[in-house]
Amino acid sequence: MLLRVLFLNLAVAVAKLWFGYATGAVSMISDGFHSLTDSAANVMGLVGSRASGKPPDEDHPYGHRKFETLAAAGIFVFLLLAVIEVARTAIARFSTGAAPSISVWSFGVMGVTIAVNLIVVRYERRMGRELGSELLHADAMHTQSDVFTSCAVLGSLAAVASGYPVLDPVGGLVIAAFIARTGWQVARDTSHILADRAALVETDIREVVMSVPEVVGCHQIRSRGSADHIFLDLHCWFSGDTTLYEAHRLSHVVKDRLLQTYPQIKDAIIHIEPPPR
Repeated sequence: MLLRVLFLNLAVAVAKLWFGYATGAVSMISDGFHSLTDSAANVMGLVGSRASGKPPDEDHPYGHRKFETLAAAGIFVFLLLAVIEVARTAIARFSTGAAPSISVWSFGVMGVTIAVNLIVVRYERRMGRELGSELLHADAMHTQSDVFTSCAVLGSLAAVASGYPVLDPVGGLVIAAFIARTGWQVARDTSHILADRAALVETDIREVVMSVPEVVGCHQIRSRGSADHIFLDLHCWFSGDTTLYEAHRLSHVVKDRLLQTYPQIKDAIIHIEPPPR
């Protein structure tokens, strides 16, 4: 499914880039690179889906989910290069002052690409509901934001056709800012995962653990991973007269309650301890 969406997004991006370079419209070129970010997101989704379906092995006991993070890091590099290319083209246009060649075909290409994006949004939303896929829902929202960007490009082309060519590179720089913002978000989220930043709020976890009446307390709560693939470990205190068998059984009650409350937890390790003196 994501493969179909990838081909559609690539077709939209190629159409914008080809026609943008052919006519010299910086705003179209910028929007073409912006559309490529959708394709990059699809690639990350495909890599993530394949990686998450691969079970842990001897070399990767925690699974292969971080390959998706590595793919995201590669996408950040691509976005950085796209911002540099768009900004360079826009600044060069300011220097030369040349006006792009705007025709009815320019508006036609943008209109067709907007229609394709709307079809993709509707398709992803429908399939996302049927499959319960958060990935498809998120990608639909991303593609919908591109529709608004493309509408802004149409406004920029209309302004150029009306005798205001300076608005073409201005539109390009605005879109470059959108791409840079996306790149910053990807870099931020990727760095959080690679640096093992806490994935869950400690107080929320403690509240769930303490909902088991026999638990005296807990500490050393640690979580890491991506938003939908989290590893958790913590230390649970049980009364000193609790048998090892009973403490072990209760630790599974705690674990089951955590997994029920947070389905995104892939695994939770509960360490059994007596309360501190």
